[in-house]
Amino acid sequence: MWDMNGQGQQFHRLLQLFAAQLEPARAMEVAWVYPEFAPGMVYQTGDYLRRGVNSVGDPQLYQVTLDHRASAGAVPERTPELYEPIGLDGAGVPLWSRPAGDRDGYAAGDVVSFRGTRYRCLAPLTLFSPEEAPADWRALPR
Repeated sequence: MWDMNGQGQQFHRLLQLFAAQLEPARAMEVAWVYPEFAPGMVYQTGDYLRRGVNSVGDPQLYQVTLDHRASAGAVPERTPELYEPIGLDGAGVPLWSRPAGDRDGYAAGDVVSFRGTRYRCLAPLTLFSPEEAPADWRALPR
């Protein structure tokens, strides 16, 4: 049995160290492993952190753009000079990413950006991209 005061915490830290090396698109697939934004923490350029959720209910990731100590008055969603949102297109629509499991798919009504086009999910649950399952998605006008 794992003890979160020992082995479990060490394993979680190992996952964080590994995940810090991922490209942004892959980082979105394991968003839960990144630390939550915390005022007072020292962040370095390139660090990933999460704060809140995006429009489809997934954790919102940010990548740090400048070394700094975080403050409660400079949260990621309001300080683009310090944090770049990961997984959003220029208008704030989530980029499509492969769901982490069979229960983590896109639901009817979810809107995503996939290869420069926005799509609305038509299926009650889909794990596939608009390219892989075109019947599950409808392209939206620009």
